[in-house]
Formats: sequence, structure tokens, C-alpha cells
Amino acid sequence: MPNAISWVFTAFLAVWTAAAAYAAIRPYSFWRITQGWKAVKEPPRAYFVVSAIGASIFAAVGLGLLLLPYILK
Repeated sequence: MPNAISWVFTAFLAVWTAAAAYAAIRPYSFWRITQGWKAVKEPPRAYFVVSAIGASIFAAVGLGLLLLPYILK
């Protein structure tokens, strides 16, 4: 059973890291997919800059957690 939990956790981290990396690379596109359908007007450029910075941090954390077992060996 712990092995199945490990695979589910690894899959979750992989999806999280991929989504965060996509949001960091293309913040406008990510906004259009997640929030654009309900917005009346586009947010200012600063929103996308801050969003890209935050997504980069989450991508780095996800990548670090994915690589942690290999780093600790």
C-alpha cells in the first residue's frame, strides 16, 4: 500500500510542477484558461509578472520535491 501512495504522490507532484512551469512560462495563456472566461477586462501587466514569479517559485518547489529522493541517495 505505501508504494501505491508513493506513486500517487509522485504523479501529483509531476502534474503540479508541469502546471506551475506552464504558468511561469506563459502567464497570459494560463490566465486565459483559468480566469479569462469570467473576466470583463484584462488585468494589468504587473499581474502577469507577479503571477509568473509566483508560478516559478511553485515550479521550483515541485521540482525540488520530485528530485529529493535522488538528491538524498
